[in-house]
Amino acid sequence: MDQVRIILNVIPNQPLWQQYIQWLGQIIRGNMGQSIMQTGVPVTHLIFNALPWTLITVSIGLLISFIIGVLFGVMSASWRERWSSSVIDNVGSVAHAIPQFVMAVALLYIFTVLIHWFPSSGAYSIDVVPGLNGPFILSFLYHMILPVFTYVLTGFGSWTLLMKASTVTVLKEDFMMAARLRGLPQDTLMGYLGWNSILPLFTSFMISLGAMFGGSIFIEGTYAFPGIGNLLATAINTRDYPVMQGCFILTTATIIAANLLADFAYSKLDPRITA
Repeated sequence: MDQVRIILNVIPNQPLWQQYIQWLGQIIRGNMGQSIMQTGVPVTHLIFNALPWTLITVSIGLLISFIIGVLFGVMSASWRERWSSSVIDNVGSVAHAIPQFVMAVALLYIFTVLIHWFPSSGAYSIDVVPGLNGPFILSFLYHMILPVFTYVLTGFGSWTLLMKASTVTVLKEDFMMAARLRGLPQDTLMGYLGWNSILPLFTSFMISLGAMFGGSIFIEGTYAFPGIGNLLATAINTRDYPVMQGCFILTTATIIAANLLADFAYSKLDPRITA
């Protein structure tokens, strides 16, 4: 009984509603229980150890994919009468359709088995000492190239398609026609177009920022990268329910927070929302 209480934050012989209130009180205090597989290790300790690896790689991959997708989307919409628009659309559609685990395995095989450019697993070499030192930082940057590259290749396609759809809609707006009739410079027109087209993507981007705290099970699992996604995959395979629960709570809370932040920030970016 004591072991269950420590591991799961509940007293099993109590009524269910009392167990829930007790569990919720412990969660609010930051106590998510202890891992079943790693006896005596708090869940929060495992999560906080894995979180920095995920935040660095996913945030870089998300930012790069977003920038590439926005640029490709604007170009595709602006050149929609040309063959290059079809090429961009097809590339974006194919990239969006490829699952992360397929892309991860393909890149792993190409760059680690065939041409031996990058390491196959881990976040740093075993011969470096973790810390704020040059060898460790360089080793980490070298090991994170393939995971980030996978995030970018599987992410930019959706941003491209969303940005193109938004840009095409803005191009048909009356204010864009009025700006062209007034003879405004091309740079000014592109500024109007880009800013108003990217606004609808802002909410999706904020939700993606919240979801990145959950990492990627497929990418981090394939590259054995010690992030939240790999932690969750290991917990699922070993039936470590407290760790699974902690990862789910973290992901859910950050997505809800990102949604709320997006609602508050969107009204500041677009004054028409509050008009």
